[in-house]
Amino acid sequence: MSLTSITAAGRRRRLTSTDELCEALGITFSEEQLAAITAPLTPAVIIAGAGSGKTTVMAARVVWLVGTGQVAPQQVLGLTFTRKAAAELGLRVRAALVKAGVLDPDGEDADGEEVIMTYDSFAARLVNEHGLRIGVETDPMMLTGASRYRLASRVVGNAPGPFEHISRLRPASVTERVLRLDADMSSHLVERERVTEHAREFLSHLEQAPLNNRGNVYEAVKKAAANAHERVELLDLVDGYQQLKRELGLVEFADQMAVAARLVRRVPGVSFALRARFRVVLLDEYQDTSSAQAQLLHGLFAGEEVAVGRGHAVTAVGDPFQAIYGWRGAAASNILQFAEEFRQADGSPADSYNLSVNRRSGQRILDVANVVAAPLREDPLLVRDGHEAIQLVAPPEKSGGTVRAATFETWPQEVAWIADQVVADGHTGARRGAEPDWARIAVLVRRNADIAPLFSALVQRDVPVEIVGLGGLLKLPEVADVVATLTLVNDVTANPEVVRLLTGPRWRIGERDLALLGARAGELARESRPARPDDPDLHSDLAEAIAEVDPAEAVCLLDAVDNPGQTPLSEQARERLAGFSQELAGLRRHADEPVTELVRRVVNTLGLDVELSATEELARSNRRSQLATFADAVAEYTDVDGDASLSGLLAWLDAELEHGAGLEQATPSERNSVKLLTVHRSKGLEWDVVYLPSLVDGVFPSDRVTDNWTKNAAVLPAELRGDADAIPQLGDVTNAAFTQYGKDLKEAQVRSEDRLAYVAVTRARDQLTASAHSWRPGAARPRKPASYLAAVMAEAERQGQVLAVAPPVADENPATSPNARVEWPAPPDPEARERRLLAAELVEQARQRNLTTGSYEAGDHQLTLDHEALVARWDAEIEQLLTEAHTMGAEEVRVPMPSAMSASALMAARRDPQAFAASLVRPVPRPASPAASLGTRFHEWVEKRFGVVSLVDPDDWPSTELTESDLALHRLVRAFEQGPYADRQPLAVEVPFVLVLGDSLLRGRIDAVYEGPPGGDFDYQLVDWKTARQPSDPTQLAIYRIAWAQAKGIEPERVDAVFHHVLSGEVERPQPLATKEELLQMARGGSLPGAVERGE
Repeated sequence: MSLTSITAAGRRRRLTSTDELCEALGITFSEEQLAAITAPLTPAVIIAGAGSGKTTVMAARVVWLVGTGQVAPQQVLGLTFTRKAAAELGLRVRAALVKAGVLDPDGEDADGEEVIMTYDSFAARLVNEHGLRIGVETDPMMLTGASRYRLASRVVGNAPGPFEHISRLRPASVTERVLRLDADMSSHLVERERVTEHAREFLSHLEQAPLNNRGNVYEAVKKAAANAHERVELLDLVDGYQQLKRELGLVEFADQMAVAARLVRRVPGVSFALRARFRVVLLDEYQDTSSAQAQLLHGLFAGEEVAVGRGHAVTAVGDPFQAIYGWRGAAASNILQFAEEFRQADGSPADSYNLSVNRRSGQRILDVANVVAAPLREDPLLVRDGHEAIQLVAPPEKSGGTVRAATFETWPQEVAWIADQVVADGHTGARRGAEPDWARIAVLVRRNADIAPLFSALVQRDVPVEIVGLGGLLKLPEVADVVATLTLVNDVTANPEVVRLLTGPRWRIGERDLALLGARAGELARESRPARPDDPDLHSDLAEAIAEVDPAEAVCLLDAVDNPGQTPLSEQARERLAGFSQELAGLRRHADEPVTELVRRVVNTLGLDVELSATEELARSNRRSQLATFADAVAEYTDVDGDASLSGLLAWLDAELEHGAGLEQATPSERNSVKLLTVHRSKGLEWDVVYLPSLVDGVFPSDRVTDNWTKNAAVLPAELRGDADAIPQLGDVTNAAFTQYGKDLKEAQVRSEDRLAYVAVTRARDQLTASAHSWRPGAARPRKPASYLAAVMAEAERQGQVLAVAPPVADENPATSPNARVEWPAPPDPEARERRLLAAELVEQARQRNLTTGSYEAGDHQLTLDHEALVARWDAEIEQLLTEAHTMGAEEVRVPMPSAMSASALMAARRDPQAFAASLVRPVPRPASPAASLGTRFHEWVEKRFGVVSLVDPDDWPSTELTESDLALHRLVRAFEQGPYADRQPLAVEVPFVLVLGDSLLRGRIDAVYEGPPGGDFDYQLVDWKTARQPSDPTQLAIYRIAWAQAKGIEPERVDAVFHHVLSGEVERPQPLATKEELLQMARGGSLPGAVERGE
């Protein structure tokens, strides 16, 4: 559980005035801060502007309440969102209590503990402590992050169907939609029946919708009906996902929150107990709470009457201007409605306090933030509830700050300028010869797509740069190529990925050949006309191929790649396409292997590890480590029991690219590097110098509306949401109503972008630089500067800091004008080509020299003893390699069987003699197997369960920070406890043995030995636990049976031996088992044939 406990020691000091508080903490609080700190024990909301020191105020409020004797430390509950924030708040509270002298850090715990935890952990604790009251299992395993996509992908892959409406979607898209709808339903406490009923009613209304002048159904009505049908089908998958979670004993935090809210409604005693225990409740970042969280907190600490909670001392702290997580269930209206929802004992609204003094940024930067936030102050809800709109101000002692602006004709020009400015800023103030302070600089982008060019430009200038978050990594060319290849392995109709790879630097298919390929694909799809190079529809066929259409009806470019027919492709293109087809076919043969292995195979096949070292620039860029980071992320997704699917991985990566991580954001490292990240990931962080590129309409602000439930089946209908009264609603089912609803959502999207821009601007302490451009490569129309840039430009002009001004917008894109020449496909990097040629030449020279002289000349250098040992080891390895190379010409090589080996080695020799012999000739370290590691952990658990070692029940493990291995082990344990051996006490577990078979010794361990039934057919039963899903080998049981019979001096027929497949509960009893004579014959194999096959 994410929990920070602050141990209170003996109380030392009693505060009597705010002057004493300021003196004790060494802080001169402002009047508005003191008002919030010393507020009475009644409901209150603190609207804390960006950088206004809300954490300091919350810590000081605890000091004031404890120091004045109003509450004891253990009567304070603090809730926030992330473990990092909980830890920070907890440490700040503890440090403040100690510094103020209220607590003695060396004394005994006199009063108990203040409790600071996350909202999710709080809900989980409620369920764990009281869930049985409503029949809910306590202490489940928590399902988070990539594990959600893995599990949902399993449901989608196993769904029986048929699905009329979602069958047009790719599996990864369906997985994403299932999780989105499931999360929306949990966040707003909506049951499946209510969504189904709404769909039925809505479809009935649509049937009565007015027709257009031609008597036809409006397109908006058609789309709304199709999405309603699709939502009903998604609900079946959501049910399957919820059912699978129940079967596996897994829950998500959203599930726990929903259960906790239901618990509070049904068991009033829980609320009473918590109010008695916690007299003061602090709710941090309340603007990011969901409807379910708000309802839970209201049920616990508010009510219609004083007896049921009205007037309880709950303080919500947050900033409605920083509510940027609406797309994942947060209800921005919660904090604005708090005063009405959490009323005082006399029924009046809760008190409201403002914190407007920003102690982070200079006033000039704050002036920009205030202009950006101006439209937010006109929010009807803000005006309706009588909140005073905050204008941020800096304290008098804070410098004004620098605001700079620049505009450019093209995006590449803007990128290059930003990189140059970052270099200059990094060296500004650095002492001669000292390392620049790069960590003080951040570049914040609106979308992940802009990260790759900025990363490349900074690397070219030798600037150390860190991409924060997986979403940005996915846009790096090498990672994007891996993902594109994985997508094609999973889905042959993924035409955009085909185009990306074929036109990339590796295959370099030109425009003419690509258009011909599109025409050939269209021909194969239509089985009609042949492709002709002068056909005017060549490009339209290619456009059709990469459009988003039903995969069942799609033109498939890979069909044309595999079967180009008589298409007049160039000779080079035909050769390259054949290589591409062969390579992809080879990868598809491995589509079912573990995704981590598949990713490694793709990287090796594409040659990326070599390519990323081909130039000085790429070597310096450390892109191989970025590729390794991506591989680590894939490993996070992978399930060790082998159930991880490629489509689930791709769904997770798509979600990361679209939205980024959950609330537990990736934290920038402490390395001295420029941080490159999205604005969403920057919340809660700050830097001395901040760059905001691409402030143009369509980028920042984004005009994408993703929460229109009439167009997106994964979105919960607006009227079912808990914050329905604060968001746009569809009036009726007329075409005009659909049009107006779309406009209302676009307006809401603009306000959402305004909040995001406010967050972005207020990340800067001393210098803010914003920039924009008119043209992007390939764009048909120029972009217009955003209103945010106008706010920055106005302040920059006052300071004389407009550093670049673009020329008047041209009529056509400079990058695609007749005078502009771009070679496509792009030529290979000349430096990389030169380095490859040089490397090849050096290798050839060394080869020729070795052939001529027979050896390399050692020169006059004397080797140290260590170096001599190293060379000797090299010589031994070379001799072994030469021996292996020599034997490659033999038809067959005989390798003697070892005289002593493990039981598993004998089984390996029986299963694949050639591979086993090869391993004897040239032992190679085997990579650690996740399944084997899981088996080892399970065996250890069984040994503890039936041994004398005190056992920590896996159900008592913490519900956060669980690895995938922990999750899989928990599943095994749960399955075992429900299986046939849970209530049987073994005679022994993990029993070692040595079995003598002629001249051979076999070693091994028997997992468990049970006593046979009285008067039964056998005296003992040997059990081997099977934790993975690979085929079992009866030879293993035969060895165990003979070994145990030999040790006990009984006939083997009196020993039963079985495999127990733990997950399925199946007991497998292979018959007949090999006799001792048959085992002896295996062990006496003498030598193994065919260890090395003849090379071609």
